[in-house]
Amino acid sequence: MNDHSDACCIRCAYFRPSDALTGLCHRYPPVFAGDSSPREAHHWRHPVVGPHGWCGEHRLAPGVQISSSGATS
Repeated sequence: MNDHSDACCIRCAYFRPSDALTGLCHRYPPVFAGDSSPREAHHWRHPVVGPHGWCGEHRLAPGVQISSSGATS
């Protein structure tokens, strides 16, 4: 990978899109969101991430290839 843009969340095997602006990271089990989480009845969630975020544990999703220019195919 040439830079962090190559390892963005949308290209990661652990990313699951929620809508056009966010998705969930499924790298680890969900974490407890607290007793006062207003959006959840069960209080456990995966981290919400943006499609262009990145982390040090990125794993390229199957079938995604990155060209030398950094474009996906």
